[in-house]
This record gives sequence, structure tokens and C-alpha cells, in this order.
Amino acid sequence: MDNTTRCGSPAMRGTQYCYSHRLLRARSARKNAERTRQRWFESVPLHDAAAVQRALRQVITRLLSGTIGHKQAGQILYRLQTASANLSAAERGAGKVEDESQ
Repeated sequence: MDNTTRCGSPAMRGTQYCYSHRLLRARSARKNAERTRQRWFESVPLHDAAAVQRALRQVITRLLSGTIGHKQAGQILYRLQTASANLSAAERGAGKVEDESQ
């Protein structure tokens, strides 16, 4: 239990945990595995257009395979759209600076 006292329920046969704590541990393990699967996008650097395209391809692949849901895919696609717009604006801004210096 959370406060380091033992649970009063007996352990299930062949396990160390009672029924409810066994379910709780299984649920926690599933949540942790899902968080790990979802963290893949946070580590993808989006410094150029090719990186955005690779991330877009990964999102589509994961959406079609069913490893991410529609809601999460929509959120990631929105971030990719924002990153793409920021890259385009940065390229236009860099082009203006080069034109002015000539």
C-alpha cells in the first residue's frame, strides 16, 4: 500500500499480491508502456523540412497500424503543421536578410 502498511487481503495463489493490488499493478504497467510508446514523438527534433516529413510519415504509419489514436494523431499533426509553418517563416526571414545585405 502507499503508506508502507501491508494490505489486509490475502495474496492470490501463486502471486505476491491480492486481487485488487494485482489489477492495480497490471493497470500501472499498461499505462507506463503506453506512455513510453507515446514519448517517441517528443524526442524527434524538427530542425528541417525533411525531419518534419519523416515525423509525418511516422504518424501516418502509427495511425494506420493502430498504435496511436485519432485524437493523439491530430494533436501531433497540429504540432507538425506549426513546425512546418515556423520553418517556412524562418526560411523566408533568412532570405530577406540575405537580399538586404546584397
